[in-house]
Amino acid sequence: MQFFNISWLKFVLLSAIYITSINLKLFSYIYENLHSTNNDISIILYIIIYFTLLVGIFALLFIPYLSKFLMIFLIIVSSISSYFMINYGVIIDSDMIRNAVQTDQKEVSDLLHFNIFIYIFFTFLLPTFLIIKTKINYYSLKKHLIVKFSTLIIALIIAFGLLGIFSKNIVPFLRTYNEVRVYNTPFYQIYSAIKYIKLEIIPKKELQKIALDATLEKDLNKTMILVIGETARAKNYSLGGYTKNDTNFYTKNEPNLIYFSQVSSCGTATARSLPCIFSRHKKASFDNSLYEENVLDILQRVGVQSIWLDNNSGGCKGNCDRISNKILSKDYDESLLEFVKKALQNTSSNKIIVVHLQGSHGPAYFKRYPSKFKKFTPTCDTNELQTCSQEELANTYDNTLLYTDFIIKSLIDLLKQSPLQNAALLYVSDHGESLGENGIYLHGMPYFIAPQEQTHIPMIFWSKDENLSTKLKPQKDYKLSHDNIFSSLLGYFNVQSKEYEENYDLFSKNLKENP
Repeated sequence: MQFFNISWLKFVLLSAIYITSINLKLFSYIYENLHSTNNDISIILYIIIYFTLLVGIFALLFIPYLSKFLMIFLIIVSSISSYFMINYGVIIDSDMIRNAVQTDQKEVSDLLHFNIFIYIFFTFLLPTFLIIKTKINYYSLKKHLIVKFSTLIIALIIAFGLLGIFSKNIVPFLRTYNEVRVYNTPFYQIYSAIKYIKLEIIPKKELQKIALDATLEKDLNKTMILVIGETARAKNYSLGGYTKNDTNFYTKNEPNLIYFSQVSSCGTATARSLPCIFSRHKKASFDNSLYEENVLDILQRVGVQSIWLDNNSGGCKGNCDRISNKILSKDYDESLLEFVKKALQNTSSNKIIVVHLQGSHGPAYFKRYPSKFKKFTPTCDTNELQTCSQEELANTYDNTLLYTDFIIKSLIDLLKQSPLQNAALLYVSDHGESLGENGIYLHGMPYFIAPQEQTHIPMIFWSKDENLSTKLKPQKDYKLSHDNIFSSLLGYFNVQSKEYEENYDLFSKNLKENP
């Protein structure tokens, strides 16, 4: 049974009103960045132009008997995208879509709460129900074409007429703030989904082998534990000067420990940063579509035993596919310690053990540490971050860092207790995190507009060899990044190859700061 009867043109106009209305984040961004003294008039102008462009687009795209299906699809994308954009300040780009596809049930459940269902009901279920129950009265073919192209032409005349009249104000704004496009819902999300499909769904080429010239110059029976943190930001590290809470209580007095203070991530999400860390490519040239070996493949080929231990809900992102690996899904990261201890029992060969933590993964920060690590209170014991005060949110996040610090100290102790002499630990986070600064939560912003909280990350090095740690001290404030990991791992194990770059090796006397 149909509740409403409307014309095709009215359906086009109502659809444009819906999409314009749900773009609250887009118009908020424009309003906040307008430098005009009369922002109210300026933002209304942008809304009118956007609305008329939508009318023109929908007049072109909405064809008889398929209009409803297309609009329902746009509503689905708009509803889900706008919720996370408005409430967490995230951007739904191809990297974020990759994260969503690669996530697991536990991570999804952390994002679900009552408010999301209310929002989805009013922005998706209710509009969809009304569309289904509405009969669209289509014109005859001749009249439809006349109305269709008349609407398109009138809409474009209005939109481009206003753009022309106010071009001296609008064009400089769009050039200065070209990132405004990432807030255009649902069109940027659809573009990002297509980009993701091209990169990930279309079958990859055969795995490309790299560094076939690699050789182990000196076999010194070395061991490295490489700890990959999750969502740890440098801003909240007491080793870096953070004073609110002592987030490095366990490692702060550890001899031979070096904290690198100026390290940047390759991306703002695990799906990009994690493969980039182990890639020979630098941040500027890294591409997720590349299907080639990484540094762990090289190390394994020259005789360095390579082991991957993982408690992260996102897994190893393909980095451990060709090496020994153990993927866990435990509540707390200390479950990894017994597997590290077992891996260290073999002392007869060079060895790298990658330990991938769940770390500080949000928004359910309170689930990332056992109750005995709830040292900083009051805490935010919910995944609805907007309902918590900054004090509660910071304390909860800091508790996750404290727990990670405990894990790092425990791993160092395992190395101390082992008979291994040439043993070291390197910790680096995959990316940072926003905790409500400027209304932004979590991570995953496009790098070119990402706040420093999402890109400035902690990195720690410890060695049994005091001389090696002392050697690194002068470089502790160098500008470094994930770009340094590839050559540093080759350098640590004395692997020579044309892919090795001495200027990026933390252990080289010729280490240079990143450009």
